[in-house]
Amino acid sequence: MAFSSLASNRLRVIIVGTGFAGLAAAIACARQNFAVTVLERSSGLSPHGDSILFGSNASKLLHRWDVGADMYKRGASRGKWIFKTQQGEDIWVEDLDEFPAIYGAPILQGKRASFLGSLGVEARLLGVQIRYESEVVKYWDSAEEPAVVLASGEVVSGDVVIVADGVHSPARHLLASRDRPAVPKRPSGYSIHRAVMTSGAIASDATCADFLDGTIRTWVGDDCHVCTYPMEHGNALAFTFTHRDEQREASLDWRNKKPIAEATEQLDASWDPALRAVLAHFPSTLHWQILDETPETEWISAGGKIGFIGDAVHAMMPTSLQGGSQSIEDAATIALCLAMAGSDPAGVRVALETYESLRRPRVQQAQSLGKQQQDLWHSFASRASSSTSSPPRPSSLRPLSFALYAHDAEHFALVNFPAYAQANDPDFVMQRRWVVEAARNAGIDLAQVPRPPAGGHGSTSESDGPLEVLRERGNGSERAAESTAKVLRTRRSTLLRRRS
Repeated sequence: MAFSSLASNRLRVIIVGTGFAGLAAAIACARQNFAVTVLERSSGLSPHGDSILFGSNASKLLHRWDVGADMYKRGASRGKWIFKTQQGEDIWVEDLDEFPAIYGAPILQGKRASFLGSLGVEARLLGVQIRYESEVVKYWDSAEEPAVVLASGEVVSGDVVIVADGVHSPARHLLASRDRPAVPKRPSGYSIHRAVMTSGAIASDATCADFLDGTIRTWVGDDCHVCTYPMEHGNALAFTFTHRDEQREASLDWRNKKPIAEATEQLDASWDPALRAVLAHFPSTLHWQILDETPETEWISAGGKIGFIGDAVHAMMPTSLQGGSQSIEDAATIALCLAMAGSDPAGVRVALETYESLRRPRVQQAQSLGKQQQDLWHSFASRASSSTSSPPRPSSLRPLSFALYAHDAEHFALVNFPAYAQANDPDFVMQRRWVVEAARNAGIDLAQVPRPPAGGHGSTSESDGPLEVLRERGNGSERAAESTAKVLRTRRSTLLRRRS
């Protein structure tokens, strides 16, 4: 068995997985001058998947990291998001060009593989070591020096391990409490047909050539909805069709392709002829099972130096429209927490605990939107035709996730880390320079970070310097931090008893 320690005077970060969460964490950590190694079991970045949408809340972080502009150029959606009846009549039109002014950044919508490529290039430019064909088969959950064991037998040790191995996370099983039963995968009763194709045949079909114009389109029907997403500057188009699936014939395998007729046969002549025409051009489709995702109770290992981010810990329904965005927020937050805990192995535990405290309420809010959004879209048609109730407002079709777009996860972490870290570990003492350096490395001017509302703030000690963000005694943030920390301490105590 070979051993390799990531020897460095810098904090040694091991990241498992090269999906959006893993590569985003690699970038955010490298910007904090950590020594970052990413381990990926496959031979390269995943070519699978179709369209993905990052909301303004994630886009503003990606732009700050100097990768958002490249992703925007590679993206497709410009101008509008149109909501339609199943017959094709416009109900509501959202002007996406207004989002930078309203939320601070545009949405980023495009091909998954292209966006992963942008992140992969940026990570390498920052000095991140990405090791392919490096499958992790075991974790050493040490409170001193955590490590992973590869299929080759090599042991890679570091100061902290960030697990970002996706919705099917093997690490969840490898690190789970021995007496904790596996969380069952519960079918939601719905599934999603989805596919992507190049634009050739569509562009030459006058009936549906407009689908390549950069506009996102959504049709709402009886307990179902269909979306089309242009990609690659009109050179490709993706669609999703979400519907009830009582037969549960769907799978969770990206390679399990089905004939396109499996989807189009469910759209009868009452549906928009242009939609039916464009879907007929697709040669095949995936039939993806939608699960009722249960929030994981364990985000951090018992040893305190292995943490989970992204789908590995909080997968979301497609209709949340926040799966990728929350992964980016996780990455930004965990990197800043490690930096504000001193960029030192001794601060890893409190950093991960504080990361969880900061992120869990936000993630639960985003997760809850998936079911709410699906219910709103899938009941719109029946409510509109009902004779016993007032028709729904057209604006009610606006994605609920827009309410999350104004958030800046890095600003939130900078402002709230002190109170949440203190609640998790009353003995933790943070130095002013750690916050200053973390903000500078993240490309943030602390003077521009919005402070909490005035009133109830404790004074900042002279030794801490003139940064209100270093102390928030007596305000709502501190109370929220203590409440969250108390719940997590109880949960962690139970976990430790199980593993002892």
